[in-house]
Amino acid sequence: MVADENPAALAKFLKIVNTVKASDATEILIGLLKRRQIKSSRNVAKAVAKLLLRFVSQNRHTKLSEVNGLIKDVRDLGKLLVAAQPKEMVIGNIVRRVLGVIREEGNEENLHQSLADLTLGGRLSRASSVGDDSSAPDSGTVTPSSNRPFSRDGRDFEEDIDDLSRRKSKVYIPNLGRGLTRIGSFQAPNPSFSEGNLQHALFSLLHTSPLPIDSPGTLTPNNKAEGKDHFEDKDIRGDVIDGIKEIMEELDVVDEQLALASEQHIHANEIVMVLGSSITLQRFLMKAAIKRKFIVVMVETYPNDHKDTQEVLKAPSKYRLPQSKAAAAKITASTPKDEPMPTLEFKNTLTSMGVETILIPDSVVPAIISRVNKVIMGSHVILRNGSCITNAGAKTVARCALQHSIPVVVVSGVYKLSPLYPFDPDSMLETGDSSAVVGWEDGDMVGGTEIFNPLMDFVPDNLVDHYITNVGGYTPQNLYKLVEEQYGSATDSLE
Repeated sequence: MVADENPAALAKFLKIVNTVKASDATEILIGLLKRRQIKSSRNVAKAVAKLLLRFVSQNRHTKLSEVNGLIKDVRDLGKLLVAAQPKEMVIGNIVRRVLGVIREEGNEENLHQSLADLTLGGRLSRASSVGDDSSAPDSGTVTPSSNRPFSRDGRDFEEDIDDLSRRKSKVYIPNLGRGLTRIGSFQAPNPSFSEGNLQHALFSLLHTSPLPIDSPGTLTPNNKAEGKDHFEDKDIRGDVIDGIKEIMEELDVVDEQLALASEQHIHANEIVMVLGSSITLQRFLMKAAIKRKFIVVMVETYPNDHKDTQEVLKAPSKYRLPQSKAAAAKITASTPKDEPMPTLEFKNTLTSMGVETILIPDSVVPAIISRVNKVIMGSHVILRNGSCITNAGAKTVARCALQHSIPVVVVSGVYKLSPLYPFDPDSMLETGDSSAVVGWEDGDMVGGTEIFNPLMDFVPDNLVDHYITNVGGYTPQNLYKLVEEQYGSATDSLE
């Protein structure tokens, strides 16, 4: 589908966003969204991610202690973008993912600080207990502990020591604490174990050397406060920017990742019905056509996407890659650096790769669908409960497939996955120009009827069998797990 290519408006915005303030870039993007100069989900996602990257880089809230302010600013920006084009739900998806990146960076730093405080508290507690003069043994006289008696089972503690010394063997002496002391002197039972040696051995076991609290590298209460300030003053902007760049890289390679799974779902000599002509579906089918021979039945999807669907069959010359290397190098040199160069798969079409393709009108779907092996369609957005919004007419195709027990497979990137529930599906659908259905030349019909031209269709979760994403395959019942991985437990309202 040609609309999936970077339009001139998107290419211009991606260039100008780095040269103006974030507020000015926001106004520019809002105008482009309202005028629908940027249409496809991926192009909108690229524009929003680029704007958020610029917005975070210029935001005044960059410290860890100001993470809540950064979250509020990004959420407010997301509300403005969503209000500009409420039907384009991928805007909210990208904003929520960026908010998740900010929360993740803040939570990681807070976790590191909590672990540091826990370790520091243990060291300080140990240091204070060891450095207490009242509990340290003196060098000549030691006072008995009031909590621990010197007798055990009616025997004196000195008698126990004498018994141990008579055995002349290595004996385990339990650590009874620094409070254990002796009164008087021990009587040496034999010349080989003198009184001085016994005293030294006992007190070397019971004595714990105090920690050098003021030594270099040791945390003190003052250092604890300094460490806390260090955590609070840490700049997290760089980590957040890296997270946004990862999202932008994902948008660039999502089609290639989806195409890798095509050989697992399309088998030889199958008849596949395809709804829609997006580039994601084209690359998915062309990747399978390298090793598989199958037949594609394409639904025309009149009156909105029939021209793009027919272009897939015509294979116009402007979508063909030059055969000579010199011509290819000339085109590459003339292409601006910021604009992506179309690849060979992007230029080719199904017919040019030798795939037998049959174009049928929407009205013939109930008669043909019993002959196909599976139905493959793209999506505009995937909702949390497993339902999806895709091209108009998809619900009819899915219902026919259900009656004939034919699996319906939806191919989409995770950036189209929304954490919202379809409480009011009709409010999520977009309508187009009614003149595409009834021309202005039919004056009686135009003046006497109210005509709607829906561009999207809502497909419930019970009509979809499998979702193929760039991170793996999921059933509609298990799709909530992927939502939790992408957005976490936090819910951000951008309406």
